[in-house]
Amino acid sequence: MKSFGRLVAIVFLHGVAAAAAASHGTRPNIVFILADDHTTQAISCYGSKLARTPQIDRIAAGGMRFDHAFCTESICSPSRAAIMTGKYGHITGAKGWTHYDRVRNQTFPEALQAAGYHTALFGKYHMGENPPGFDDLAILKGQGRYRDPQLHSKGGMKGYPGHVSDVITDLSLAWLEKRDPNRPFLLCIHHKATHMPWTPADRSAKNFLGVTLPEPPTLLETSKAAARSFTRTTIDKLLRWNRELAWPEPAPGLDDAARTRSIYQQYLRSYLATAQGMDENIGRVLDYLDREGLAENTIVVYASDQGFLLGEHGWFDKRWMLEESLRLPFIVRYPKLVRPGSSSSAMALNIDFAPTLLDLAGAPPLAGAQGRSLRPILAGATPAGWRKEMYYRYYPEELGIPPQLGLRTDRYKLIHYDGLVSNDDGTTTQSTKGMRPIDEWELFDLKTDPGEHVNLYHAPAAQTLVTELKSRLARLRAELGDPEATAQRTHP
Repeated sequence: MKSFGRLVAIVFLHGVAAAAAASHGTRPNIVFILADDHTTQAISCYGSKLARTPQIDRIAAGGMRFDHAFCTESICSPSRAAIMTGKYGHITGAKGWTHYDRVRNQTFPEALQAAGYHTALFGKYHMGENPPGFDDLAILKGQGRYRDPQLHSKGGMKGYPGHVSDVITDLSLAWLEKRDPNRPFLLCIHHKATHMPWTPADRSAKNFLGVTLPEPPTLLETSKAAARSFTRTTIDKLLRWNRELAWPEPAPGLDDAARTRSIYQQYLRSYLATAQGMDENIGRVLDYLDREGLAENTIVVYASDQGFLLGEHGWFDKRWMLEESLRLPFIVRYPKLVRPGSSSSAMALNIDFAPTLLDLAGAPPLAGAQGRSLRPILAGATPAGWRKEMYYRYYPEELGIPPQLGLRTDRYKLIHYDGLVSNDDGTTTQSTKGMRPIDEWELFDLKTDPGEHVNLYHAPAAQTLVTELKSRLARLRAELGDPEATAQRTHP
């Protein structure tokens, strides 16, 4: 009887393994590559004139590029929480520098793990330590560092020699080698690049020595709008408050314009060289998928947590609802569904990423998710009634950038700056000394003014439109369950 029972157990386990293998054959693997602050202006498949990104372009050539993908709050942790949960920050608690409530808000890796996926995360998480939903992980503490990084795993903290983009990729490829071959996998590769202080590997830095990069037409722009006038994220101030940047000061005796141009060149060379090293490492992952015969059944996603300003309006950084900061790269390759070399102008949000991946994996949706699955769009058909507008909300006052909220439609953008803004030198963010109230609106026609230079808010001919857009903003905010009508100042 014992032998018979053992035989039954063996047959049963064999059946379970066979079922798992069969299921794996129909469920796609997922490689989710997330960059930090990598903007579309620096990606060649988005038309960049600044840089070549052949490996990211390779994903786009085999899949779909989304040309109107946006973040719901342009700052690292809140955007990552939106990506992971499919929800806005006022739902998850990830507002500004506050972390999301992970007890009440499940992430898509948790859902995939529960659905039988073998899951791993390597790189930057920036939403607390010991994230749920991963069988294996090694994550940077906070921002981490570019050279000889330390990563926290379930075995504790460990240091790794080399550049962080190389290290994250090495760990990812090693995990792919040892993964469970009988289960579909989710591999999250979250790069530190291209976050400040933009420290490239030496091999990448050499490629930009002596290179003069084109300037945006608005590099020397000065804004008269009060809401924009306090920001310390201007190119000319880049070296004054960021002590991490080991750059030489511009030559003495330069006038203000020449000094700004000199800093801009150093900034762009460092930023683009850092991105180039990341792009090379993305190619290593794509090569592995090809070599191991995994590419056909693997969804490859490339995205950034938000966009970034590369000298436009005379600025660096993010946070603003302006287009360079709001828009993010989002590219999906899945040979079984997506037509190679395709693109979409449909409005996609970072809260759509989780619902999309769970839908493609055949896993149950996240409870309360506010995003929508992009699967029909990836298949080539934008559903009737797909969104034509989005809600944006930025909470913290920091670096002289005020709290803001707004509405972006397929043509217009309405921004409300409302709260307190600091006009001090940035040495403290905890005191209200030097704080000034801001209550200002901007309205842009993105069709006639894509660079967002002309504020139409007070134009007599635009007042009917202003009233309509304010009404739509209030309605959308209510639909999304944001109870606060005005932005609020928060601190880390």
